[in-house]
Amino acid sequence: MLPHAAAYVAQDGSILVHNKHMKTNCAAKGVFPVPGSLQDLLTEGSWKRCEAVLSAAFSGVPAQASGTILMRSGNAFCHHMICTSFVSLTCERQAVLVQFDMEDTAQDALAKIPAPVPAEKKPAKPETAAGFLEHFPDDLVVFEGLESPHQKARKLLDTINSDYDIDLLIEALEDLDPAIAQSLYIPERRAFEGSDCAADRRMCEIRIVPMPQPDTNAGAQIASLAIIRRNVDCPKEIAENRRLAYLDPLTGLENRRAFTRALKRELVRLASDKDTGLAVYYIDLDEFKKVNDLGGHDAGDDMLLRVAACLRLILGEFGTAARIGGDEFAGMVPAANEEAALDVAEEILDGFDRIRLEVGDKVFTIGGSIGVAFVDSGLSLRDADAAVLLGLADRACLSGKRFGGRSVQLHAVEAAECQSSGFDIVDLPEPGSFRANELTLYSMPIMCLKKTRICGSEILLRLQGDRARGLSSRAWISAAERSGFIAQVDAWTLDKVLDAAERNPERSILTMNVSAESARDPNFRDGLYHRLSVNPLLAAKLCLEIAEKDFLREPATVESFFKFVTELGCQTAIDDFAGHWPVLSRLTSLRVEWLKLESSLTQQVVEEPAKAAILNGLVRAAHELGIKVIAKHVETAEEAMLLRELDIEAAQGFYFGKPEPWPGG
Repeated sequence: MLPHAAAYVAQDGSILVHNKHMKTNCAAKGVFPVPGSLQDLLTEGSWKRCEAVLSAAFSGVPAQASGTILMRSGNAFCHHMICTSFVSLTCERQAVLVQFDMEDTAQDALAKIPAPVPAEKKPAKPETAAGFLEHFPDDLVVFEGLESPHQKARKLLDTINSDYDIDLLIEALEDLDPAIAQSLYIPERRAFEGSDCAADRRMCEIRIVPMPQPDTNAGAQIASLAIIRRNVDCPKEIAENRRLAYLDPLTGLENRRAFTRALKRELVRLASDKDTGLAVYYIDLDEFKKVNDLGGHDAGDDMLLRVAACLRLILGEFGTAARIGGDEFAGMVPAANEEAALDVAEEILDGFDRIRLEVGDKVFTIGGSIGVAFVDSGLSLRDADAAVLLGLADRACLSGKRFGGRSVQLHAVEAAECQSSGFDIVDLPEPGSFRANELTLYSMPIMCLKKTRICGSEILLRLQGDRARGLSSRAWISAAERSGFIAQVDAWTLDKVLDAAERNPERSILTMNVSAESARDPNFRDGLYHRLSVNPLLAAKLCLEIAEKDFLREPATVESFFKFVTELGCQTAIDDFAGHWPVLSRLTSLRVEWLKLESSLTQQVVEEPAKAAILNGLVRAAHELGIKVIAKHVETAEEAMLLRELDIEAAQGFYFGKPEPWPGG
């Protein structure tokens, strides 16, 4: 009952079941009957694209392929392929529902076909005898116009041999206007309600139309003809399936197809609206893979539901939110200017920051990168430019990810940009493709506030060379974490830090960040153990820090790692500490020497006394547990003085010194 070609397809491409639109689509292009496999139907290149989408769908992630998919004959079979609804069939056979969407124009025309509604009174239209039969009927019943509703009901039920409740049919017939053609639907079987069997949910359509006749006096009885068709689809289910075809099955948001259609409507409005522009958002979640990997797919689904709820709330009734990929979302909202468009994007990121998902002893957070394509009021664009606008927002989003995620990049759209959809979108280089001479280390001084002297350095990873141009280290490290390459990067950095510590007679502390992946990697632990077992004095110079978000996601891993390195003699720190209770509650048993405060806790403390009071309470609590505190991102003398008054031991930031190339790197 889906409004376009669809089939249940096995992972090897075998077509197990297909609908009538699939058969019609194939026959129209010279293929009959429908082949038993997508490999037999499509070109090799198109099958490869479909194969990748099927593989993703069978891993539990709804997936799709956009762009023309070709048949072996060279004809275009569809322009979008969407895989959803994973099912297990008999004989341990598994399949996913694959929908093959036709061209947008054809799909729009199809969607305009109204769903039949039982007993709906439509405007009266003069009908000719040739207009009676839209479909060849199974039965015809003629009414003279003198019959009572009871007599009509009994005649209909006898004709179709149905045990349907006659009182309900009489009630429906009484509501009919004899001068208007209308349709009634009754179940073929009494088991209709509550049955999941397709055969039980078939309907009998009774279309009652007035008979053409010469002019008669007012009030004369009108003869009518009942046209009966058996075994038809339930109109309510048709309408529901049509609705579901444009929704994301998990979040209930619009899908890519529905979003594109809505965007086309907005472009029509925009052409005549001289006061309000349009902001189109492309949203890519940051580090969603970790939620899936560490919490399971149920946790991933729960996170996507929370993100969807956040987008609904922020975009409101005048905006539109959609899920267009696994962890990719889109949105649009009328906006007066670029500043208003950016405000909405920042509000979305702030909303993401408030999301907390607890799974057992783990707490997951989420971030995102947002690209904004802003269309000024009165700019005239074709409706076909909807996909181009989404592509421009996608390109802006990708640009933001090159600077490390949690970013907003805005692109002001010009009419000339929408004449072509050919973009040169360059993917981030694979972390594993970088060579050692393209990685370098910088150091940033850590100042002891009480003694006003440098007591250590934080070692930071940086990229160099042509391939790293315009790519932030934060973005590259994030990509390395997603690809599983980060443990090798941390091992390389650790060797450099320990080499420098061996050469340097000073006892100043060298701190470096360690990822959760490295903390659980036995090879990283073994490498650290062997280096420090040869020279145990090195451990006193080394402080290993793990970000609070990694501790929230993998508390057991971090606790085990901190215990391991503490026994080797190293110091430990929680980086970007924001005061979350799951961390505070574990500090009493966690072997940690330092808390490095998240920048939002220390910024603007001079202007906001209340913020300084909260920070003072947090510092005192840490001191009572025997933990020292480092403030980050200190930029002014006033901030440094206040932090010193709050009894914070150390600080780092541009006020004390910017990152500089490290001789040890």
